[in-house]
Amino acid sequence: MSCNMAGEEDFFLEEKRFKQYCEEFIKHSQQIGDGWEWRTSKDLGDGYLSKTHFQVRNRNIPPDLKENSDNIEQTLFTHVEESSDDSQVAGVCATEEVIHYEYHVLYSSSYQVPVLYFRAYFLDGRPLTLDEIWKSVHACYKARLLEGPWDTITQQEHPLLGQPFFVLHPCRTNEFMSSVLTSSRKQNRHINYIVLWLSTVGPVVGLNLPLSYANLAPKQNTNADSV
Repeated sequence: MSCNMAGEEDFFLEEKRFKQYCEEFIKHSQQIGDGWEWRTSKDLGDGYLSKTHFQVRNRNIPPDLKENSDNIEQTLFTHVEESSDDSQVAGVCATEEVIHYEYHVLYSSSYQVPVLYFRAYFLDGRPLTLDEIWKSVHACYKARLLEGPWDTITQQEHPLLGQPFFVLHPCRTNEFMSSVLTSSRKQNRHINYIVLWLSTVGPVVGLNLPLSYANLAPKQNTNADSV
């Protein structure tokens, strides 16, 4: 931990601490059925957080589901749980109107921060292009993305899978996280780094955390909030 030019502390995240936060995160996810899991690379032995999410876009919603859009995703998840074949979901929604998102959270040894990788494709297998990804970004985030490089969306090779993924660049993650964590320490608040970080960057690419994650905090006597 060091101090930056603004006088705030720099909170670099150690890999060991990253995994501890991930364990807490997954435990809560399992309790609420949010779908996050820990996956390990067979060849390298490294692991990462993973979640699959189906998003319905521009769909004519049936009257019985129109009042509660959450029912649509629940219908999709129920159907997917019964079969791992994406083509099966086509029976619930039209192929061109359902997008399969896959989110991965990895640890970056270079930046000492978590990094969000993701990819998206239609159920017919056609991947979304970078231009389509940009168009899917909500307007309230797009201006900020274009102004600063800290969370610019680019396409890179997944460091563990060797496949093309989109990624939110982590070069300024420590900068904005240090500011928030410094404030939390002054208020004596105990928080989970992954929850705080993911709730900040996730919405940019359509990934939202349930509010119950905000109550997830390590025990005070473990010093788990010290990055």
